Amino acid sequence: RTLAMSSAPSGPPAENGILNSAPVRFVRLVSEISLAAIVAAYAIIICTQVFYRYALNSSLVWSEEVVRFALLWGVMIGAGVATDRLAHIALDPLANTITSPRGRYLHAFVIGILTIIFCVVVIYASWGYISRLWNITSPAAHIPMRYVFAALPVGCGLMIFFTIVHLIAGPPKHPHDPASEHLS
Repeated sequence: RTLAMSSAPSGPPAENGILNSAPVRFVRLVSEISLAAIVAAYAIIICTQVFYRYALNSSLVWSEEVVRFALLWGVMIGAGVATDRLAHIALDPLANTITSPRGRYLHAFVIGILTIIFCVVVIYASWGYISRLWNITSPAAHIPMRYVFAALPVGCGLMIFFTIVHLIAGPPKHPHDPASEHLS
């Protein structure tokens, strides 16, 4: 197993089919479309800002702020998408040493539970932060900061969702198993 998974598993669906169930496909689709729209939006805003600055000798006061906030949303939704695709970087010296299916399942289960615990802690802390920023708006774009920092619980919620889905589906096949060509 390498440090990161390169893409979503392309092999056969899990025996219980949860990876290809309608609710999971819906959340996956909404996440990926949202991520693509956010990246496209901040690319357009940056190009527009460059045009205004150098062609019109003017400036969009709100552009840098909106791009910064969109970047936060992009990172957090992207973290959920990466969780679904098993694409997070992992420094895991045990991955290649565990050969039994039961050991791989236990290993994946422990990592999944630790991921969920981390995300729950981040969600809890972010709700406290959001509540303190409830009535504050950003200086240039006047965006309520509660919407900006809502990216934290949304992204961690996606990570929890996809972690649970993959825990139910079971761990991916071992890299030395011929039936696991979908691993890089």
